Amino acid sequence: MDYVNFDREPPANLTTMIMAFGGWINAGRAATGAVRYLIRHLAAPRLASIDPEDFFTFTHERPHVRMTTDNMRDIRWPSSEFFMVQPDEGQDGLLLFRGREPHLKWRAYTTAFLDVAERCGVKQIISLGAVLAGLPHTRPPLVTGRSADPDGQAQLEAWGIYRRPRYEGPTGISAVVLDEATRRGLPSLSFSAQAPHYLERTENPAVIQALLSYVERLLNLGLHVSQLDEAIDAFRVQCDRALSQNPSLVAHVRKLEQEYDKTVAQEQLTPRQDDFNSDQFMQELEDFLRQQREEGHES
Repeated sequence: MDYVNFDREPPANLTTMIMAFGGWINAGRAATGAVRYLIRHLAAPRLASIDPEDFFTFTHERPHVRMTTDNMRDIRWPSSEFFMVQPDEGQDGLLLFRGREPHLKWRAYTTAFLDVAERCGVKQIISLGAVLAGLPHTRPPLVTGRSADPDGQAQLEAWGIYRRPRYEGPTGISAVVLDEATRRGLPSLSFSAQAPHYLERTENPAVIQALLSYVERLLNLGLHVSQLDEAIDAFRVQCDRALSQNPSLVAHVRKLEQEYDKTVAQEQLTPRQDDFNSDQFMQELEDFLRQQREEGHES
């Protein structure tokens, strides 16, 4: 495990792992946002990290410099971090992972990743993701699931969210990790939430809550996801204010609402490909939300 730096001796009873990668399949930053919520809510200390040196091109994804409280420069590198939830003696714990999708050496990265999982006693992996879809921010996000494990598939079918994989094309690191996990005999289950396609770069608390709701149903962690309701309400108010400044955007969302209401029982919603300029809307909305944050800091 030359690529892995441990902060402490890893326990061998972290039987369930929840993972999320930034970048690919992280629409609305929902997958990584959900794991961040778990880390904070469960007070999970960091267990280990994967050294980014061999896996990232730093001219493509540059490290960030921040000033500390004592006026020192702190360089933040692209992170791949494991956190642990250690329960009472005799009970099984939880391994959490949140990181950026690496640029290089995916097979070596995957090996290092799963070696950590096996050393910690992981028996099942839960992967979180989010994709862009043609649904409005004014409606509850939809979540689907998949699992190659018969027990996992049966649970997803009982909830009515199981979807048989049909996608063919470019894929992300999470799919590579889960494929290798299957080869190692580790069962896995994936939750994928749908996020509004016109809010691609904006963190969406409603989608985060949707993912966490199914994590709670599966694992009974004692999460109180209703704590996100206030953030969701504020987010929707900000989006509505931004929309109100552009009638064409309002009309587009109204169309999506009508489609959502008519097709919510269908297998999956698909993005609309019309004359709506989603890039323009995303930029306008991000500018508006940034202005709101700056005004909040000033006040």
